Amino acid sequence: MIKGEFILFSICLRNPNRLISRDQPTEQAHNRAWNPFDRGIDVRIGRLRRKLKEKDAGTPEFIKTVRGGGHMLAADVTEEAIER
Repeated sequence: MIKGEFILFSICLRNPNRLISRDQPTEQAHNRAWNPFDRGIDVRIGRLRRKLKEKDAGTPEFIKTVRGGGHMLAADVTEEAIER
């Protein structure tokens, strides 16, 4: 996992089932405001989706996109799961 993906995934883990705007990861990862033409977040989300996807086609998506809002980790996260 590259640094940008790690930062994005850690933001998702700290905010499960909550909408994460597109500018939050950019601000935390690069200390700059999100540019509407920057596709970096989309690339990182795509990579995370591929890495989190299980082989079973019936597996639900863990990272959901909310059109016009951002992304969210659609999973229940506990401290025990994070510590492993």
